[in-house]
Amino acid sequence: MVALADIDLRLMPLSEADPAELEPLFDEQCKLWLERLDWDYSGPSRMLREVVREREVSGLVAMAGEHPVGFAFYVVEGGRCSIGDIYASGSRQQAGADRRMAAAIVQTADRNPRLSRIEYQSVSFGNDGADQVFRERGFNRFERHFMMIDLSKAGDHSNQRTGLAQSPEAVASGGAGQPGTLPTESDTRVRPWNEHDFAAAARIIHRSYGDEHDSKINSQYGTEQGCAELLSVLTDSIWCGEFMPKASRVAVSQKSGKQVGILVSSRIAAGAGHIGQISILPAYQNLGLGRRLVNAALSGFADLRLSRVSLAVTSTNTRALHLYESLGFHVIHTFPVYYWER
Repeated sequence: MVALADIDLRLMPLSEADPAELEPLFDEQCKLWLERLDWDYSGPSRMLREVVREREVSGLVAMAGEHPVGFAFYVVEGGRCSIGDIYASGSRQQAGADRRMAAAIVQTADRNPRLSRIEYQSVSFGNDGADQVFRERGFNRFERHFMMIDLSKAGDHSNQRTGLAQSPEAVASGGAGQPGTLPTESDTRVRPWNEHDFAAAARIIHRSYGDEHDSKINSQYGTEQGCAELLSVLTDSIWCGEFMPKASRVAVSQKSGKQVGILVSSRIAAGAGHIGQISILPAYQNLGLGRRLVNAALSGFADLRLSRVSLAVTSTNTRALHLYESLGFHVIHTFPVYYWER
């Protein structure tokens, strides 16, 4: 049944839209990210505007009469459709624009027999209609918490060493090996990131996930190549902010000298940083290394005069959630993420 509020809405391909008419929507989205998340989204928005102008991205625009009130875009790679964003302006979220766009993307994916998976992982605001579509179509749904700490109000993190080792991206929970063979906290040291850490970091990310929810939500965690691609986005792209090696950290085994854990940081606004990834090898989890990595990163952010630091964590990763709360992080926004497999 079509809601009455949907009658004046129609969809058109993003490639046929006038980019100039979409500018107010892009500006509105940037303002929302800054107000709600303390995230300057102007960099990613510039990249999106460019690919829209060049007709290089698939997507939809929701039109109310002659005015665009929402947009969505997605990328198809192999058998996977990744929905980059579904954004509807203000009251049009409740008027069905987000629902119509979500339903159209799912229907398009249904008609492509080569597609076996659909993912939607982006931060969203008020997309109740899209949520209804994904639920009705049997998507797996998880909630993620966007958390923040104000370092100007928090205590000294440099010497906090105890606690649970987990990551914003749901690291595998158990340690490897038999009792008596596991490393201890003193077996590792934490140092700043250097330019030679990339390859080892991709391997650590891949090996750390196991059968966790985050590895199901994002299929790229299933391969080392996929993890390398994700790491490239964190370190070489503006999509996740400006990479900050001085606030990124690597945990190293004292015995072997090899990397056993990583933390990747970025700057997302004036005075605001973000922890985009923490991963620890299974044998080194649950030793307090996660807390040491986060505290070392927070000290790095403070040295760079970034007083507000955020991260995102899946709600089912309760050990990580409790760790971040114990360090002073608090939830400022919760949003759903989804995946579906044919």
